[in-house]
This record gives sequence, structure tokens and C-alpha cells, in this order.
Amino acid sequence: MQTIKLNIEYFIYFLIISQLWISSIYSFTPPGISGHSTALIDKTLYFIGGDVSPSSFSLSLNRSFDVSNPSFGVYPSYTSAFVEQAAPLVGIKGGTSCVGGSKNDTIFVFGGENWYGRTKNYIMEKLINKFDITNQEWSSPEIGDEPTRRQDIQAVIDTKGNMYMFGGKWNRTDYYSDMIIFNTITSTYSFGSTIDGPTCMFGYTATLLPSGIIVYIGGRFWDDSIPINIATLPTTPITNIALYDINNDSWSSTIANIKSYIQDRSYHSAVLVSDGRIICYGGISSNGTTVSPSLIILNIKTSPFEWRSQIYSGDNEPPGLYAHSANLFENYMIIGFGEKSNDYISSITTTSTSTDIYMFDVGNNTWISKYRTNTDSEPESDPDSITKSVNKSIAISVGLTVAFIIVFMLIGCFCGKRIRTTYVVRYRYRTNI
Repeated sequence: MQTIKLNIEYFIYFLIISQLWISSIYSFTPPGISGHSTALIDKTLYFIGGDVSPSSFSLSLNRSFDVSNPSFGVYPSYTSAFVEQAAPLVGIKGGTSCVGGSKNDTIFVFGGENWYGRTKNYIMEKLINKFDITNQEWSSPEIGDEPTRRQDIQAVIDTKGNMYMFGGKWNRTDYYSDMIIFNTITSTYSFGSTIDGPTCMFGYTATLLPSGIIVYIGGRFWDDSIPINIATLPTTPITNIALYDINNDSWSSTIANIKSYIQDRSYHSAVLVSDGRIICYGGISSNGTTVSPSLIILNIKTSPFEWRSQIYSGDNEPPGLYAHSANLFENYMIIGFGEKSNDYISSITTTSTSTDIYMFDVGNNTWISKYRTNTDSEPESDPDSITKSVNKSIAISVGLTVAFIIVFMLIGCFCGKRIRTTYVVRYRYRTNI
């Protein structure tokens, strides 16, 4: 009787462990990150680095999912829309990334803070880390005559494979105002003009227009009139727009009109929409608080440019965020992770890192809770397809569970037979004494 009770207990433990194992196969929970970089290739959005140990994961956009819980199928046999990728060779925070190379299938990450493992002994050489999508391999090539390491910059890339990276900083001691150009095909550096360019700047956004103009918005700046070790540097006025023309290597600037109050900001995000709008989200103010309004629009079709706040709807609006990411996929702006900002000034740091993504429908100006794609292989409008998907998920889960049960029962039967045989032998031995 005691043996049967023991077997039942083992069976229950084994069943729980098997379900956890099955669930772990099909799920991946991304960590909270900020200061990361992103790259969009086809229908996969890659998240690289951040203020954690070396990490990389991706978000699959080829099927529909709930934004608050990006996954396919049903529990326990669901598949996370997030996929853990090969980790970079080093930790990366405050870097910037673009997709380039001769076949346009490699992610190039420039600069930022780099370190090995869980240590924070910063690496000053090898500014480029690249990820080969085809072979799923990271490398840190040695490139001669590299520029000085820097962080908190944003790169754009042109059709010739040239990454353009302006300014940046290193810690609170070094600030830069040069234009670095890195060719992802030849792996060579060059430098653009600084004539009429902005002063040292970081924490800005850079947006490349189809005309070849890079639009620089916001950020923080430093010049010779500001003490080098000041705790908080001033924020660039939101109306002051710096422009760099990649066609003739020249700088210009413009003062944008503003229709209503819009707070200056840094560490925000920006995406270019096909109708001639640059949508900016989040950021922090000069005193480190949540900016208002959080969602603003720059109309680049007017002359001069014109700022306005955006009226929106939806039930899944993100909190105030900064040092997050934003990418445009089809008709959606995808906001990823970042630091949650405070609505008030505090001497105590109370920010926390977000573990979530948010999606904004740029056509309907709506924060959505459910992501739907027209090219979904299993569209929501097809009940039979959904039923097959759910049944398949359940079948996999049940099948694996039954397999575990059968194996466990066989082991139990074998052990039980040995126990009974031993008992009989001992009984016979005792009766013969």
C-alpha cells in the first residue's frame, strides 16, 4: 500500500514537471531592457542588447497575436511570438544598429557600451558587432582606424549601405559633434562635413527622408559654455531641427512652427510614415520627468515644418517611456521596452524597466491591444483554420503528456514488479527458516 501511495506521488510530481517542460519549449519571456537597439528584417524584429548581460531576441510579425501577451496557440502548448536568438559576443548598451551588407542580411551594431559577460569592464576597441542572419552568428571584426567609442546615438542607412552616425557622448566627460560614415559592404569608415552642423548632441532621433535628408530631433547638447561634469545637460529645443543632406554632404537647419505646447525631450523615438509625418513618442524632459504630450507629430510636407500633438484612442496606451525603441512595420508603430519615466521630480530614482511592447495603428491613430495581419497564415476570420491550429496545439500537448505518462507507468510497473519479486523471495526465505 505504501508503495502504491509513493508511486502516485511520484506520478503527480512527474506530471507537473512534464507540463512545465512542455511549456518551456514553446515559450520565451523577454527580459526588461532599455538602451537597446533594433533591426527589422522582413517580418522579424530583432532586439539587441540593453542594460542586461549579452542578449538578443526577436519578435515574429508573420502571425496575429495579443499585444499584451505575444504568443500563438493556447496554453500549455503555445508558441511565444518572441524567440531567443544567439547572444552577442559582448554586452551592448546605448549602441545603434542598421541592416546592411552586400546581401542586406546582416545586422551591424555600432558603438555603445561594450563589455564581456556580466562584468562592466568596458571594451574600447572593436566598435562594430555584426549578426549574420543566414548563419545565425555574431562577430566583432577588427577594422583599422576606428573612430572614438561613443554611445546614445542613432544611425540611419542609405541604399548604398552607408551608416550615418552623428555626435554622441562617452560617460560624462567626452562629447562629439562629428559625422561618422561606415560602409557596411566594404567595412570602411569615412567622415562627413561638420560645417554649419549642430554642436555636440546625443539622445536625439535621426530620420532619413526619401530625399536623402536626415532629420535630427531633440536630444541633449553640450558646448564650451557648459561645465564638462554637469549632472544634467540642457535639452535641444523641439523646434530646432538640424538637417544633413547625404547627397552633397552639407548641413542646414530650420525652425519648426508649433501649434500647441510641446515639451522638449531626449531619449525619445521617431518613425517616418508614408504620408509625410514623423511620429515621435515618449522621452524625458530636462529635469528627468515624463514629457507632455507623449505622442507628437512633425509634418515635413509644410514649409517650415510644423509640430502638433496627436489626438488618439485605444485601450492599450503605454506608460511614459524613454530609452525605448520604435519601429514601423506595415501600418503599425511598435514601441519596445525602455525605462518608465516619472510624472514628478524626485531625488530618489524610482524608474523601472518595461518588459512590454505596444503597438500604434498610424492610419487610425489608435493604440491597439490585438495585432492582426492580412498575410496571417492562419487568419482570425477563418474559424476552421483557427480550430485546426488550436487542435494541433492541444494534440501536441496531450501527445507529449501521454508519452510521459506511458514512460512513467512502464518505469512504475518495472519498479513495482521488482519490489513484489523481492517481497516474495524474502517471504519464502523467512518461511523456510
